[in-house]
Amino acid sequence: MIRQVSSYMTANVVSAMFGFASVVLFTRVLSPHEYGIYIIGFSISAMISTVLFGWVKASVVRITAEEGALDLRLTTAYASLALMVLIPVFMEGARFFLPDASEYLLPAIVLGFAIGSFEFYLEIFRARQQTSFYMWSTIARAALALAIACVLVIALDLGGRGLLLSVALSYILTMLLYARPLWQRPLHPFDMSILKEMLHFGLPMTISGAVFMLAATLDRLVVGAYLGEHAAGVYGASADLVRQVILFPGVAIGSAVVPIAIRLMTQGNPEALDRHMTDSMELLLAVLAPATAGMAIIAAKLANLILGPEFHEAASMLIPIIVFAWLLRSVSYQFVHVSFQLNKKPVLMGIQGVTILASNVACMALLIPRYQVIGAAWAMLISEAAGVVVGYMLSRRAYRLPFDIRGIARVAAATAIMALPTYLIDRHFANDGLVNLVLPVIAGMVLYALAAFALNVAGIRNRMKLRLPAEA
Repeated sequence: MIRQVSSYMTANVVSAMFGFASVVLFTRVLSPHEYGIYIIGFSISAMISTVLFGWVKASVVRITAEEGALDLRLTTAYASLALMVLIPVFMEGARFFLPDASEYLLPAIVLGFAIGSFEFYLEIFRARQQTSFYMWSTIARAALALAIACVLVIALDLGGRGLLLSVALSYILTMLLYARPLWQRPLHPFDMSILKEMLHFGLPMTISGAVFMLAATLDRLVVGAYLGEHAAGVYGASADLVRQVILFPGVAIGSAVVPIAIRLMTQGNPEALDRHMTDSMELLLAVLAPATAGMAIIAAKLANLILGPEFHEAASMLIPIIVFAWLLRSVSYQFVHVSFQLNKKPVLMGIQGVTILASNVACMALLIPRYQVIGAAWAMLISEAAGVVVGYMLSRRAYRLPFDIRGIARVAAATAIMALPTYLIDRHFANDGLVNLVLPVIAGMVLYALAAFALNVAGIRNRMKLRLPAEA
């Protein structure tokens, strides 16, 4: 599994670097209002992609990774093309609910379709364990988005709409670049039985996924509706910065976890499956916990260096809260959800999603009027914590997830050993600037590496002694 994780990690780290560059550049080029247009439009796109294509994403790996895998490419393609007739429906519906968003609705809807189609490519590559295609297509998509955005936003001055269009075009062009490896023959023709199987498994997962996506985007939409697009831009820029650091490493690990877990499940090897999930959880936390603690410590300097001046003050307060919410969200998505996928229990995932959504709505109703954008961040953190607890309890009715307190304790100890000295170094070099930011970061990385080796976090010491990659 480590070799696969490294490929997925490379894809997501390089993609995150382009994402960082985009955040750095466009929070300086665009006003918070224009960046808020992009944030709200992207949230609409994410919902459309989840609602229309969630059943595809949910079922591809689950069906293709099993023994005697089916070729569902043409079946999925024809079904996806049929969904395009809904574009006018989405246009009219969105105009009704968001009358002030008419100027960027079409780019947002096109982006939603592009995301759903591109994720089908990635899921096929992931199911086949074609990690090279997955890696390079992900990197190409991120690079194209930045390049096209420079033209549309900077040269043509299209503002937030230009940023939406550039992201949509990056997905479309990357799909054209990687069409040949995906659509290589032989192709199984359209098969209604395959479509029914995909819908049978995928539609309940889509409902659950839509609930989760609504919970994930609701804070931005509510901030935009209640506090305006300026506030949505500031809040969204802070969340985007956190997402580049926390989301992509988690996705890289989760991308390798699921196919292997499904294979072990279908092979009837519960001991190996438990061992695989235990190791995966420790690896996930070993990567994300120090990144979370470190980002919370250097939040103010990071915001001042990365984001535009109009974003600094709010981001320095938002990032330490949002980063822990994203850590908990990654645990839910990349670990807890595996239980529901293995035993095909989308209803349980839906219950977890409803819990997160309901607690998020309740907390936002209480906190946003009083604490503004900071209240939205706390609402997100509280709801994600509730989601992890409820999700783990629900996993007992699907595949019972192992809980290895020793692995979690090792990660916690190594993170604590890193965090305190890093905090003191950060406070000692209190001024802004690249050098004063880099010093605590390097110190934290070195301290965590030493602590992780000493405590054998994720088996790192054993692997280094053997000098061989561990296989799941």
